[in-house]
Amino acid sequence: MPFAGHVNPAQPIAKELVSRGHEVWWLTGEEYKEKVEITGATFVPQKHIPSFTDIPVEPDPGTSGLASAVSVLRRLFIDRIAGQVVDYQSILKTFKADALLVDLCAYGAATLRDLGGPVYATLGINPLVTLDPECPMYGTGAQPPTTVFGRTLNRIGQILAVWFFFSKLTALLNKEREKLNLPPLPGRNGFYENTRHSLQISILLVLYFRSNLKSSHLPPGGQISQPKRARKKVVHVTQGTYATDTGNLIRPTIAALANEPDILLVITTPDAETAFSDPSSLPTNVLITQFIPHMDLLPHVDVMVTNAGYNGVLIALKLGVPLVCAGRTEDKADVSSRVAWAGAGIDLKTDKPTEKQILGAVREVLKNERYKEGARKVKESFDGHNGPSEASDLLEKLGREGNVV
Repeated sequence: MPFAGHVNPAQPIAKELVSRGHEVWWLTGEEYKEKVEITGATFVPQKHIPSFTDIPVEPDPGTSGLASAVSVLRRLFIDRIAGQVVDYQSILKTFKADALLVDLCAYGAATLRDLGGPVYATLGINPLVTLDPECPMYGTGAQPPTTVFGRTLNRIGQILAVWFFFSKLTALLNKEREKLNLPPLPGRNGFYENTRHSLQISILLVLYFRSNLKSSHLPPGGQISQPKRARKKVVHVTQGTYATDTGNLIRPTIAALANEPDILLVITTPDAETAFSDPSSLPTNVLITQFIPHMDLLPHVDVMVTNAGYNGVLIALKLGVPLVCAGRTEDKADVSSRVAWAGAGIDLKTDKPTEKQILGAVREVLKNERYKEGARKVKESFDGHNGPSEASDLLEKLGREGNVV
């Protein structure tokens, strides 16, 4: 998918594969050509995959409730399969790939495999989606159940999700497969099971411990080098590159911390020049810019206030930075809950926090060492991994042996 949060995590892996002498071709949107080529990979523009203008990710007109949710996921995943397969097959005429690495939106990879194409793995750019009763229902932002009763309720909820939600998506997926002369996927849960070959970007401390975690889900860890620690009380607030309405988090954070002379607030947002056309009107303890690489900024940050984009959160945790999370959309509720579960920050359980909530959470994280300690433990776990190297090892094994990652 041609979005920064889908492209950026794959860059270190592509670079590592190229450094090992592998030929890497990367299919994505034209706007990411430079990001692809800087890794040494060959850029291939999407030609047949519908853009998000062609098929916007929004409910079908006139739908509501469950039908609305199903239509959104159909547009995101299923309606793009045919175009993905055509683009993949076009590339394979010239470049005989041994394996594909795709993001979670590329359902065409499984379809291509079933048509006789290469094996594939899915790069987990969001919290691992699982129907394991030891984990909370995806999208709820809940904590893992701690009792047999809680796990039983979880399991019942997951069974209902399969019967009334995933079964509808599976039926739609099977219609798409029928167009390509492929047999239907068995059972009610084919939509979910069809892309379970996960190469997960995470470590166990933020993945939820599970007694039955399969080796195919074991994460390769982070891909970021160790920086120097900071000394000042610096708070960084970001809403990432997608959900950039500054009224949700950035402006409330400015207001919350405006009268805190011991805090320097550093803001990054793509809309810096338009949303804040007169920077001189901002409080004196605020610095704002469109972009600073997190690897350069976060070593100097004491607390990061975020809408819980997965990649930004993982980088912060890799660097030992505790977080204040305010996210509910997409996967952000689940990201926020994992941060709180790991003891590495506070989940405000809203995507539109008040000034009072933000100030209280920032002050709590700054004064309470347990959050810094929680983030440090996560950092230590990340430090035990070399993400690009481990991911490349698994992909080489996949291409060589055809084993599922």
